[in-house]
Amino acid sequence: MSIRPYAVWMTMLLISPIIGARVQDATPANLTKLKTLVVTSEPSSDAVIAVPPSTVETFAMHSRKHEAAVDVNLQAWLKTEAALNGLQSTDVHPWHITITYDQFDEDGDNVHSGTYEEFWASPKDYKRIYRSDDFNQIDYATDRGLFRSGDQRWPNRFELQVRDEVIAPFSYATALRDVRAAREERTFGGYGLVCVSIETRSMRLSDPTQYCFEPDSSILRYSRGFGWFQTTYNRIVSFQGRNVAQDVDVTDGGKPYLKLHVKTIEAVANINEADFTPPPDAIGPIGGRISGVVPTLIKWPPPQVPQSLRGQHFSVQVEFVIGTNGHVISAHAISGPKDGRKACEDSVQKSLYEPYFVLDKPVEVEAKTECDFQ
Repeated sequence: MSIRPYAVWMTMLLISPIIGARVQDATPANLTKLKTLVVTSEPSSDAVIAVPPSTVETFAMHSRKHEAAVDVNLQAWLKTEAALNGLQSTDVHPWHITITYDQFDEDGDNVHSGTYEEFWASPKDYKRIYRSDDFNQIDYATDRGLFRSGDQRWPNRFELQVRDEVIAPFSYATALRDVRAAREERTFGGYGLVCVSIETRSMRLSDPTQYCFEPDSSILRYSRGFGWFQTTYNRIVSFQGRNVAQDVDVTDGGKPYLKLHVKTIEAVANINEADFTPPPDAIGPIGGRISGVVPTLIKWPPPQVPQSLRGQHFSVQVEFVIGTNGHVISAHAISGPKDGRKACEDSVQKSLYEPYFVLDKPVEVEAKTECDFQ
C-alpha cells in the first residue's frame, strides 16, 4: 500500500527592478580554481570531476555502508551550512538575484524556459517573480501579508526547485524526518569530497541523500536529493560571505532535467518601499485556507485493507483539509470501492502534518491524496 500527495510543494515568488547599487563581492582565488563537477559516466578532461549517474537504489537493512562514517547532528549541521551556502539565512543584507532556467524532458527536449527574480529585504519584505512560457507570477511580502499578481496558483515542485537549488540548496534535507546523518569521504574519479549522507533510520540505501563539499571548506559542490535527482554546483562566487553557485545543473536518473544560470547577484544599497508595494489588482492578503501546496507529512498510519477487498488491487482518492495545528480536520473519499473509501478516509484522518505557514501565519490547507491498495 502507498499514499502519495497530488498537490504541490510551496515557497513563494518575486518581481523586477528596484533601485539599488550593484555591489558584487570579490571572488577568493580558491573559488576560481575549482574543478567543474558534472554527472556523467566519463569525464571529458582533467578539469572535470565526473559523478556517476544515479539510476538505481539497493537496500541494506542491517549493515552500515561505511564503517568510517561519523554521525552528525543533522539540524545543527543544516543551520550551519545554510548560513554558508545560498541566501536562505536571515542575517544577510538586502539582495537581488536573477536566475535563468531551462527544463528538459526525459528525451532531452527543452520543455520550459524562463527567468526567476527576487528582491529580498527581510522575511516579510520581498518580491519574487516568475516569467516563463507557461507561468507568470509576482508575489509581494509585506507587513500586511502576502499579495499575488498574475497566475494565482502556487508554484509547482519544478518551479520551486528553480529557486531552491540556488538560494536554499538544503531545502530538501530540512523536510526529511526520522533520519540519521553521517559524515564520510567520497571519491569521484580520484577527486575526494567530504559528504554528509542522510538516511531513514529503518534502512540503508546504496545511494542515499547526500551533500558533498570541497575538502577543508564550506563550499557545496554536489547533492543527491529526491528520487534520482543529482545536482552539481559550479562557477561559485562569494557573496556576503556565502558560497553561491552561478551554474547549477540538475539531472534525473543521469539525464538533463534542469539547467540554471545566475545572471545577476548583487546587494541592494537603497530600499524603496514603494517598489515592494503590491499593485491595486494584486490578490491578498493570502491566508485562511489555501490549496495547491503540499505540507510536510509527519505521521501516516497505513490504511487497513478491508476483508471484503483482500487480494484485490484498487485505489482510493481522498480530498482532505489540514488544520492550522497540522491535524486533519476532514477527509472525504471521491473515488474507489465503498469499503476501501472508509479505510483510506480513516487513515488520512489520523495523519499528522507540520503546520503550514504563509509568511509567519499558519493556514488551513486543502489537498488530495491517494491510497493504493495492492
